[in-house]
Order: sequence, then C-alpha cells, then structure tokens
Amino acid sequence: MASGVESFSAQLARNVWGHRFMDGQKGPEYVLEFLNVLVGTHYDLNSDGYYRKKTANFRQFVFEGDKEGSKNDIVSLNGEQKEILYSLMENEKEKIDVVREFFRNLEVPLYDGRGKEANRSWYAKSLYPIHESLLFFELRKNKGSISFERNFFARGGELYFLMLSYGTQGNNELKESLESKIKYLLRKNKSIESITKKFTDALDPENSESEPAPLKYHETREYPQLPVKDHPLFPKFAEELNNLLNLNIDIYEMFKLLTSLVCFQLLRYMQEQVEQTGKSIFFIDCMDGQLKQIQQLSSESFIRNESNVKEKFENEFSSLFNKNLNNTEGSLSYWKENTDEFLKVFGLSSLQKARKNRVIKTLENCKDENDISTKLFSVVKEVVGDQLKKHQLSIVRGIVRDGGIGGYRAGSKYRYYMSDDFLKTVVFSNISPKQELEYSGFLDMLYEKYGFVIGEKQAKASGIYENSRLNISYFQKNENSLREKLRQNGLLIEFSDATAMIHNPFESIENEVLT
Repeated sequence: MASGVESFSAQLARNVWGHRFMDGQKGPEYVLEFLNVLVGTHYDLNSDGYYRKKTANFRQFVFEGDKEGSKNDIVSLNGEQKEILYSLMENEKEKIDVVREFFRNLEVPLYDGRGKEANRSWYAKSLYPIHESLLFFELRKNKGSISFERNFFARGGELYFLMLSYGTQGNNELKESLESKIKYLLRKNKSIESITKKFTDALDPENSESEPAPLKYHETREYPQLPVKDHPLFPKFAEELNNLLNLNIDIYEMFKLLTSLVCFQLLRYMQEQVEQTGKSIFFIDCMDGQLKQIQQLSSESFIRNESNVKEKFENEFSSLFNKNLNNTEGSLSYWKENTDEFLKVFGLSSLQKARKNRVIKTLENCKDENDISTKLFSVVKEVVGDQLKKHQLSIVRGIVRDGGIGGYRAGSKYRYYMSDDFLKTVVFSNISPKQELEYSGFLDMLYEKYGFVIGEKQAKASGIYENSRLNISYFQKNENSLREKLRQNGLLIEFSDATAMIHNPFESIENEVLT
C-alpha cells in the first residue's frame, strides 16, 4: 500500500482527480486496464462490478526464464506443468518453443521517461489484446502465493471505465455502439482464441474469481471513485472513442491510437479539474524543436499548466488540513501528549523519520491553537509539499509522454508536440471515415475543442501572440509545419497553396459490427 507522502497525496488526489491514478502507470497500461475491466463486465458499461482472470500458469509458460520479483529470481515451470504441455503438443518440445515464441512476440513494450524498458516481473507483463483471451489482470506473488494486484493495476482503467459509463448515461445508442465495437475488435481473431483456450484450459482450469470486483459503491470492499459524475468531458470522451473504434484497422495500429486517445483524454480531464480561470491552453510545437522561439512558447505553456496542478493541490492541502483540524476535538495540550494520534489524523504517520520528527518538534513548540494553524501548518506543508507535487506532476508528465502529446529532449524542458500516432488519433477521433474537413477549419476545431494553439489565428485569439511579442511569421511557420506533417502521414490533400483538406482515408466497420 502507499505510505508516507504518497499516502497523504492519495487523500488529496481523490478529491481532485479520483481514487486513484499512479505515477508509475504507463500509457499502454491504462488501455489494457480498461479493456480488462470492460471484458470482465461482459461488455456492459452500466455494470457495478467485473470479473478478473489470473491465468497465472499460462503466463509462466509464456514468460518462462524472465525475472520473478525484486530478488531477481527466474520464473520456471514445475514438472506437472511441463507434463501438461508435453501432452498438449504430443511431446514435441520444438512445437512448445514455437508457441511460446509466438506469444512472447506479442508482449506490450513499456518504457520509462528516459526511453529505457520498464522493469516488470513476469506477472506484471501484458500481451497485445489481439483477442480478449490475451487480456490478463496483473498479479502479485508473495511467499509463493499469487493474488490479484489491484493496488497498482486497474485503478486508472477503472476510472476511465467510469468516465465512459457516466458519459453514456441517457445515450443508449452511443453506449451500445461502444460496447459492440470493442467486442468486435477483441473477438474477431478466432484463431488466436482457439490456441489460447487450448493452453489456458489445460494450465489454468480454475481461472476466474467467484465474486466480481466492485466498480461502484460497495459497503465493505474498496471501489474506484471519481469526484464528479456529470463532467461535461465524459460524453465527449465516449464520442471520440466511438469514432476511433469505427476505423477498419488492425489491432496493433488501433492499440497505439487507443493509447494516445486515452492518455489525451485523461490529460484534458486532469487539467480541467485544476483549471481556475477558464479552459486549458496548449501551445503545440509542430516544428520538432527547430525554432527556439516556438519551442520556448510550448515549454511556457506546459509550465503554466503544471503550475495549475501545483496550485490546486496546495489549495486542496489547505482545505484538508483545516478540515481535519476543525473536525477533531483535541486541544493543543492533547495533541502534544498524543503526537502519534496527531500524525494519524493528519495522514502523516508514515512520513520518513526526519520529516516526522520535524513535525513533532514544531507541534511541541506551539504555544496556542493559532500556532497549529500557522506555524505547524507551514511546516507540514513544506515537509510534504515538494514530494506531493512531484508525485502528481509525474502522473501528468507520464500520460503526456506516453500519449505522444509532448515530452522533452536532453538539454530542453518539457513541451507539447504531436507524435505521428497522436496526430492520427486527433484526426480519426474527429473526422469520420472517408470524410474531409478544410485545414483552417481543422485548426479552429482544435482550438475551440481542445485549446490547441498552433497558427496565427489561434495565437491571436488566445493572447499568446501579443504576450510573446514575436513576429507573426513564427506562428505561420508552425502552422505550415503541421500542414506538412499531416500531408506526410497521408491525412491531408492539397489542392493549392490556399486550399487543403484534412481527410480520413479509412473505411468504416459499422456494417461489419452490425452483422
């Protein structure tokens, strides 16, 4: 379980974003988690709970020879499991190795902020969901016992499920369209289902839990929570996802686009929840850092949005501190005699020793009740503040990076940009198959819907042009660079210098799903 600053951070984040997002989560894991949840509900966005599969022995087979846990043990099959495999493949070891290699090649790669492969044990690894049978819930191995690891896995996926569930309330047509399209995507590869079922039936005959994990209010079990159910973004998320799923493309390409879309939607949600003055603005560097002035504007935009996160959590910290102070009957003398109780009430019991001692010493030096709400408040805020903000900012930076919405290079600051996958996602989630939109209208749509500032018109409307004091040609170059990137990705048709159309070249799967 989370401890120390992370424990305190979780209390604040629950009120701002929901319970809970983790800074260690990677973009693909949000998608995998959500798909696990939806499949576990039997594709029902109104479900109150979902079933989970362990499939532990099958995964041991697939990842045999990989790291197992923090002690760097190696996973290996036992004699009974090997006998089962030999009987399945008519005692031909070569066939077993071929099947294992096939599944190993489906592993979803995960990377950290430096581009290095994330360190995951076998029971925390995942395969591309080219069929629903390859969706696995993360496990935890402790002293030989294997159990579900919900503390880390599924939280973000559960919250995204709730966003879509709330976003489709009152729109049954959209709800059923989403459910049917995801079911079609995850069930159409029958050949994979056949071979996976053959192995999982043999290795994991008792595969699922008997009772569903809760998705909505439950009296005795922990369940995911969002601070708001009627957020205006949620219906938009459902519509965008439905549009993207309408494309007739293979699962590998779709998975990358889903990762970009889910990360982008989560980013918008998080920024909306902390925005104080209006809609969030994202100045997009479309020139790959080639123009220092454009790169700087994008970095400044990123910093402003991060500052909103910091400010919101500082305000939430103040509210939580004062709420705890007002809701308790302890006097100053009582708190001095019961410092452990004070730390527990204010969520500070698991702080590192040096930080905890500093809080205790300040409490002991308080002379009156006012000192608690001033001097002690300042110390507690300082002790947990930097780590608290770092924890939450890491969540945002992670989804920005993994969604292809932004990132940094050595020697530069974080900034917003568009990877090829993210650019495709924006087009496909807004323009229907075989449909077109004039380029200038596309830029207007990006600004009005998402707050994206790219070219001259958006820079003037947002005030960025006036504040930057740059020549208008910089914004024109940025706009032209995006136009070229769209053309290179086959998403733009030019009729003249003045006329260009954004188009979605894919066919729709609407008729296939209906049949």
